[in-house]
Amino acid sequence: MASLSYLQPQLEKIHARAEALDVPTPVIDTLRDLVYALNNPSSHPRAIRPFDIINALSHHNSGKHNSLFSSREHQDAQELFQLLSECIKSEATAVAKEIRRDRGLGELTQKDDRASRDLSQTVFDGLTANRRSCVECGYTEAVMHFPFDNWQLAVPRLVAACRLEDCLDDYTRLELLDDCICRKCSMLATYKRLEEEANRTTEAAAAINDPTSSKKKRARDSRKLLARVKAALDEGRIEEDIKGVKMEKVCSRASTKQSMIARPPPVLALHLNRSMHYGGYAAKNNCRVVFPEILDLTPYTTSGQLSTQPSAPISSPPPPIPIQRSVTPTPSTYAVPRTLYRLSAVVCHYGQHSFGHYVCFRRKPRPPAAGDRRYTPPRLQCAIGCDCNLCVQQGPIREEDGQNPSRPGTGRGWLRISDDTVQECGIERVLQEGVGAFMLYYERVQQPRSVVYNNAPPRASEETIRPEESHAPTPEVASEKPAEKEHALNGEAARKHEGRDRERPEERERSVVDPRVVRRVSASAHLKASASPSTQPQSPSQAQAPPPKPPSKPAAVAPPPPISRSTSGSSAVTAVSTFSTKTLASDASAPNGHAHSSHPRDKHGSNGSADPSSPQRPSMPPSSPSKLRKSRRSVSQADGNPTSSPTTSTPLRT
Repeated sequence: MASLSYLQPQLEKIHARAEALDVPTPVIDTLRDLVYALNNPSSHPRAIRPFDIINALSHHNSGKHNSLFSSREHQDAQELFQLLSECIKSEATAVAKEIRRDRGLGELTQKDDRASRDLSQTVFDGLTANRRSCVECGYTEAVMHFPFDNWQLAVPRLVAACRLEDCLDDYTRLELLDDCICRKCSMLATYKRLEEEANRTTEAAAAINDPTSSKKKRARDSRKLLARVKAALDEGRIEEDIKGVKMEKVCSRASTKQSMIARPPPVLALHLNRSMHYGGYAAKNNCRVVFPEILDLTPYTTSGQLSTQPSAPISSPPPPIPIQRSVTPTPSTYAVPRTLYRLSAVVCHYGQHSFGHYVCFRRKPRPPAAGDRRYTPPRLQCAIGCDCNLCVQQGPIREEDGQNPSRPGTGRGWLRISDDTVQECGIERVLQEGVGAFMLYYERVQQPRSVVYNNAPPRASEETIRPEESHAPTPEVASEKPAEKEHALNGEAARKHEGRDRERPEERERSVVDPRVVRRVSASAHLKASASPSTQPQSPSQAQAPPPKPPSKPAAVAPPPPISRSTSGSSAVTAVSTFSTKTLASDASAPNGHAHSSHPRDKHGSNGSADPSSPQRPSMPPSSPSKLRKSRRSVSQADGNPTSSPTTSTPLRT
């Protein structure tokens, strides 16, 4: 437990709050001191005798746990872990309860309430989702959640070796039951019984010419109870108790049950149960369990969608992430965030079922010179499947400086502890302990938002708009022809058409810039210029926008052709703003004085030519650079486009 980077900061936090509130926490205090001594080297090496933690555990709940310390028998490592976890949970809950105590309105803050919730949950606490369904009637009970601090995995018998994932599959697989009471089947049987009673009492009352009041009341009550049960079945209130109705108990001949992880804990403690019982005889299962350094727990956790089909799992696992570069991932590969864990410690047992010796393998602690980074949790620096030089040499999970002290091939980074004998070893030595592995401690890998898996599709929540500004167009851009569509007969139709044209190619202009998706928006905003201001009303955004400043030395352009006007006296004239005076100079060489398109969004044809039916318009003076930095929403409002959806510019998250 001393190798867990999540544990030491939590012990420090609980100890500080307990000291401030004067709450006794003997187990947490002694465990904190023991972990500190194990992680800090001493100038005079000596064996550590943990008498303080033993005394604290023996006095914590002497009536329940005293038998573990009073006898001289060999104890189980999993039992000691269970005892430590319960004591930490109990003392942390006591501190959280003291924080929630009413100390007056002056100290009643949301910060204290949040702190109490954080302290009441230890680093080992997680939640499992359990579901039970009836195959006969198809009814699924409510998904129940139960807390856990470690998982006990059964090691398969009569096999020489297995994988850790096989044990997890066996724990989370659909289990077929034949002796469970189904609530809906019981209610259906109750409804059938009440229906028979109602028919019988009604027929008995109808057979008598003058039935007594008691028989009439009995028939009336039977029909009322029948109506209540029928209403409960129709409305789906299967789990409710109906007053006055004695429910039948019907065992389903086929039911399914499944358990999955609903909330993964920061520290995943796995207990490999190697006990085999044959009557009154117990033996140890020496099956070799192959466990990985990086464990992907995603297939065994529930996603956002839960299934209620009896023959389907609670949550379907996502497709695995392809490690080979030749395998192309699909969008569904990255639909569910991965839940990754890294191995931190292994407790091995050597011997038989009734006696033996425990040896611990743990990661080498960081030196005190690391400072605050001593207890930094494992962090994913690159995407799984990345083949950069650092990932090839150090692996995707490494330190902030790019180093991985425990990488394969170095023979360093791990410690083998057997009583007072400590030896340094590598990860290869640890992964070979499959026969004696008894407990595995995995720590959850932190995945920052900046890490995006290879070929991962962009997420809508991470999209933003960033306008780009260019002052020197390339020759390719200068050689393009304008593609502005105008409708002289109907100004409103022209604005709608241009709004649709701007929205069509936005998917093609999307480019992934790690770690965010940026929509590149051209700085040449399409500004509206009214040919007849007296007849055409302006939108509020157009009325408030200042006119563009003319350049000091405008370039010579060809005189524009006459403009055809509509009979209504209104005209839709679209002016293309240019980037700089250099753009105007390059546009002077174009035929008819057209402005060149600076963005593929302005092109409507395959060859970049303008619509023949559109009137030819001259170029407008360039706008000031401040007018160019617009979000897509402001451009749409300036255009007066009522059809395009407003999109605001969201800042990049760090």
